[in-house]
Amino acid sequence: MAYTRGNLAVKEQTQTKRTSPGYREKTTVVTRRTSLPTKEKLLYLLTVIVCVMVASLIIWQNANIYGLNKEYQQAEREIKSAKAEINKLVVLKQQLEVGIRNEAKKLGYQEPIDQPVINVERTPIASGTVNSDVKGNAKK
Repeated sequence: MAYTRGNLAVKEQTQTKRTSPGYREKTTVVTRRTSLPTKEKLLYLLTVIVCVMVASLIIWQNANIYGLNKEYQQAEREIKSAKAEINKLVVLKQQLEVGIRNEAKKLGYQEPIDQPVINVERTPIASGTVNSDVKGNAKK
């Protein structure tokens, strides 16, 4: 008797040819995969969460830097336009200073020839001093 898979009580099979030539007995090996332990699943989940947090922090910082850079460029454009406006106003001021004598002559004003020229300096007047002078004059 033949020794079949460790069992001696198995009846010996004789090999016979089957009548259907297309049929062949197939055996499939089924392997079961064991699931991951809970601690390992939690470790993987924690790793993914940490990676997402770090990535979001980096993206947030880049967005903040982008916003600051955009504000800086806007300020630079405003400064350039203000400087151009100032240059135009300086040129206009110089043109007005040159043409003021001609305008005065057209209006009938004459330059004093025999009198000395009096230069008066402009001084800023504080609002408190004007009010006190007006009040002091009104009391007298």
